[in-house]
Amino acid sequence: MEIKPQLIQLLVKMPSTQTVGERRALLSITGFDYLIPRINTLEKSNYVFFAELIELVFSEGQAQLLKFLYALVDSEFIGLETREKLNCFILRIEALEPRQWNNEFNEPKNNQTVGIIPTPNRSAVGLKEQQNTKLVVPSFPGTQSFEFTVVTINAQGQEIESHQGQACCLTEKLGNGILLEMVYIPGGEFWMGSPEAEGKGSRYSKERPQHLVTVKPFFISKYAITQTQWKQIASLPEVSQKLKLRPSRQGGNNHPVTQVSWFDTVEFCDRLSQKTGHKYRLPSEAEWEYACRAGTTTPFHFGETINFNVANYDSRYPYRSEPKGIYREKTTEVGFFQFANSFGLFDMHGLVWEWCLDNWHQNYEKASTNGDTWLDSNDNNTRVMRGGSWSSEAFLCRSSFRQFNYASETLNNVGFRIVRSL
Repeated sequence: MEIKPQLIQLLVKMPSTQTVGERRALLSITGFDYLIPRINTLEKSNYVFFAELIELVFSEGQAQLLKFLYALVDSEFIGLETREKLNCFILRIEALEPRQWNNEFNEPKNNQTVGIIPTPNRSAVGLKEQQNTKLVVPSFPGTQSFEFTVVTINAQGQEIESHQGQACCLTEKLGNGILLEMVYIPGGEFWMGSPEAEGKGSRYSKERPQHLVTVKPFFISKYAITQTQWKQIASLPEVSQKLKLRPSRQGGNNHPVTQVSWFDTVEFCDRLSQKTGHKYRLPSEAEWEYACRAGTTTPFHFGETINFNVANYDSRYPYRSEPKGIYREKTTEVGFFQFANSFGLFDMHGLVWEWCLDNWHQNYEKASTNGDTWLDSNDNNTRVMRGGSWSSEAFLCRSSFRQFNYASETLNNVGFRIVRSL
């Protein structure tokens, strides 16, 4: 595994870590100043300093390493080019399954306490369960309505409300009995990005400034594209590039397809468009967040937090006051949790990162307000990903959280869902 030496080589080039004071400041800002007594090289070369520091952080485990790197990438210590490269390291490390991590880096085993999240008796706490509350959606030719369950989670991770929603769905026949369900999303306005009340500090800078966006109606796939759906479309005639029939290294037919690059997903959409005569594409970043929020303004469409009963993510690291949960270490089938948002979409938090059509931008300064794809004339070869994954902590799965990767990169925790334009 080349991650450790490559990471050290990247960090030693940082210009603002040459003095003891700067190195102490780095450890303080990232929250790792408790390591100072264990570092014997504060006054030596940058390479020796970072070699020892990274060795210490790696010894603390995968989660602590990711915590360090996320704090570092949001700090003022690194420039844009280093930040982009560091983000790619983060994605590679996040995608490592515990077995791989243990084999490569001999992570010590820590006993994890798994909390079972209670669902309070609604009558006891004065909460009323709503039944058959339906979202009014305009009819569209060829669509059929479907019902789904929507739940609300409080800051303690408890389900405090449940109701039935309704939306319209268009079914595309892909061949060989394989179907693709596309959910109608009504147009509207929403505040894109995280509000100041959600958190302060550099970790939130790329989600701001929050701005009002108007989105046109569109269809989006109810679930992330599955391995069965991928294989069916990948077997169609090539448009611009070849596609692997079975790119994923884990999961079954109804698991989300992974190990697909941004370029692969664009080819998938082009082949599907050619087959059906309808325009399919990746969602814009604004469309993705609008679809995820489904009218909510909380950190998650579920409410103030999430728990391991409603999403596939690394719930050992709580977002608010919920108990620690389990880490499934891999994908689950799409729709496994049977809870949707108010638009009728499943697995918008966790499971797999989802590619968007947009180029990556460091924040929302000069962002469009019409919901369209935000592209650069000088293509920077980086694209937006949203939603978090099975290997992400809750913070990274928030509705507003943004991540990027190189368009040619493939990882086992990255997939996609698609949009059909009206």
